[in-house]
Amino acid sequence: MKPIQCLFIALSLLSVRQVSAQVHQDLSGSWTGLLLQNEGGFSDRFELYFDIEQIGISLRGTAFVKLGALEAEMKLSGYQTASGSWRITETEILRNNKAGLAVAWCMKEYELWVDYQKDALVLTGPWWGSSEYGPCVPGSITLKRRVKVASLFFRRQNPVDIEAHRHIHHGYYALHGGFAIGGNEHAVSPSGLLL
Repeated sequence: MKPIQCLFIALSLLSVRQVSAQVHQDLSGSWTGLLLQNEGGFSDRFELYFDIEQIGISLRGTAFVKLGALEAEMKLSGYQTASGSWRITETEILRNNKAGLAVAWCMKEYELWVDYQKDALVLTGPWWGSSEYGPCVPGSITLKRRVKVASLFFRRQNPVDIEAHRHIHHGYYALHGGFAIGGNEHAVSPSGLLL
């Protein structure tokens, strides 16, 4: 085999591993937190909520931003990059309340990273965007989604995480919607007992 072919095969295998590892990180569910805006913006902080459905390495959903009576819901779409971050874009204003103010909503883009902290998944990263008046003062966001941890033990192994979207993760074995995946002696039934 030629060196260039070996390099291509090695890079292909690495890419497959990266995509495989990224898909295990399911963002589906409801997220709550804060949108921070840098100095010179309309406000330094807003409440922010995401409701996300992940499909492989892409996602869709809604963002809800609120500051007192001022609020808006935006449609979201996004994808996971090769580096593991999530690029998310607000594509449409679904509903809003300007609370009688002469303001324009900023349509935002985000580059977010997922992290685990105690009993929650955390999405953090910068945002930027533009409104009908031009570029918005950018900032950052932090969103959290609770992760339930069950004290289930499988043959004296470590406990497994049961995430809010009903996946049980244990190695490459998973339970989704009541169907065991990776069926061997370590597969689990919907009741959590060994099969």
